[in-house]
Amino acid sequence: MKSDYEPDFFKAAEGLKDFVKGIAKGSVYGIMDSLKDNKSVTEPVSTYDVFTYVQALEYAADKKLKYPNIQSTMLKLDPSPRGLVITQVFVDSAAEILPKGKGYLGRKVIAKELDEELKDTFGSEVSIVINLS
Repeated sequence: MKSDYEPDFFKAAEGLKDFVKGIAKGSVYGIMDSLKDNKSVTEPVSTYDVFTYVQALEYAADKKLKYPNIQSTMLKLDPSPRGLVITQVFVDSAAEILPKGKGYLGRKVIAKELDEELKDTFGSEVSIVINLS
């Protein structure tokens, strides 16, 4: 079994700060449980042939500028007959998903595939949390 905290430091996209992949696994699963309440994300579904790590970070950086209480972004991966469904939401310092209207601040992406950097970041996990502070 992996430890509760797995530091895996890496450089983010051009012009962005260092991001931290590792975060307490218990928090990740708690956040994932919050997504099971059938609330949807607030932005329309986007489609990509290849969804990249940089695209995920650019979207997160844009939202962080508009919503300074964002601490992290979580990406959850679900296979689908239409491709890979990636749900990207935002988490505050209390490890709560940020609400917006009747749903969550975030988006769903449908992609045929992920780029190598995002595949490597997910590894064998179905969700990742990237610290944006």
